[in-house]
Amino acid sequence: MTPLTAARPGKTGIHALPDPRDAFAARALLARNADKSIDAQYYIWHSGNVRNFTAPRIAPAPAQWWENHDVDAMPDSLVALPAPARDASKQSLRLRRFLFASLFSLVYLFVLALFYAEDKVGRDTLVEACAIVVSSVLVFFFLFRLDLNLRFTDPSLTVWQLLVAVFTMLYVVYRAPETRLVFSAFFFVALMFAMLRHSGRKVAALGSVSLLGFALVTWLRYEGNRDGEMLRVDMLQLAVVSVTLPWFIFIGEHVKRLRRGLDEVSLKLEGIEERARRDDLTGVYNRRALMIAMEDAKRRADASGEPLSICVIDLDLFKRYNDEFDHLTGDIVLRAFAQAVQGGLRATDVFGRYGGEEFVQILRQTALTGAMADAERLRERISQLYMPIPRSIGPLTVSIGVAQYEPGETIVETFARADAALYKAKQRGRNRVEC
Repeated sequence: MTPLTAARPGKTGIHALPDPRDAFAARALLARNADKSIDAQYYIWHSGNVRNFTAPRIAPAPAQWWENHDVDAMPDSLVALPAPARDASKQSLRLRRFLFASLFSLVYLFVLALFYAEDKVGRDTLVEACAIVVSSVLVFFFLFRLDLNLRFTDPSLTVWQLLVAVFTMLYVVYRAPETRLVFSAFFFVALMFAMLRHSGRKVAALGSVSLLGFALVTWLRYEGNRDGEMLRVDMLQLAVVSVTLPWFIFIGEHVKRLRRGLDEVSLKLEGIEERARRDDLTGVYNRRALMIAMEDAKRRADASGEPLSICVIDLDLFKRYNDEFDHLTGDIVLRAFAQAVQGGLRATDVFGRYGGEEFVQILRQTALTGAMADAERLRERISQLYMPIPRSIGPLTVSIGVAQYEPGETIVETFARADAALYKAKQRGRNRVEC
């Protein structure tokens, strides 16, 4: 069995991951450590194929991390690779999130317009609020478009966006006290955006700064008009928001923990589902997964008109390995064969163990002629395959039956024709390809 490993380019040493079959264990480990300061791409080597995935919602690892850790002394660790300086997909995601948050600003302006229609906000205040909001949106937009946001510790600029939104609302509250109700509602909406990116402690600090700003606005207005009734209303508003804020943060943190737990459970379920599709001995797809893959390939062929072929492969005289040696040696032969076939698969091919020493290869976008040529190359490659067994009893050979799917027939009928071709190859002396 080929172990699943992760490695850093330029480093000697390949480091084994917990699960020898697939990347799900690594992804689960990543989910469990989602609050760690490692934003990285993970490069996974599995059965000769390199995979990669990116850790979400995590701050970049410091450059000196590699200098302070002996990677070669970490045999059971997931090795994190620093992400590229400019990840276009991440930057595009940040921009989309910003544009979505900008809709929040437009909704705020719409509410102010309603207050203006009811003579609760002056025309000058409304125009100034519109100017501030539009200017802020444009500034942040160009920061994202020009990649200037990457110079900040938080490239999403969530804190700055929150502070600009809060102090814009506080300015409007200063000019139009009747909008204090609008401030309360939109203040908590803004905090919800911040909680998606930052810890409860940081959100609490931002909320405290915002409340201090509200208190300052209240004091400045009272110094200007000495309106005691307005002061009492403002203080009641401040008290309500101050009492509500801790509960808001507490519930928000609880929801984040639930979400993190659901993500981890989802990854575990994916891993269980993936393992249920795999053959325990060889690690390739099992019979159930092959039948599903064949039906899926048939649907694609019917929809697009692309050719589809199926190869049924049988190891010739496989029983002699069990008789000459033992069943463990037979298992070694099966694993070696499966790994050899996987090394030559195309991205669109599906390969699995149908049962015993019989395997199936599904070749999408491949007509009968191409499938026959591919099967012949496989037959020749297997005949030269080295077998790690105590002594040689001759080369391993395979017989292969090939059939192309004909529109209108069931995939079981196609498989039956390939199986009949395999039987023909056996009858004609084995180590052959027939259709």
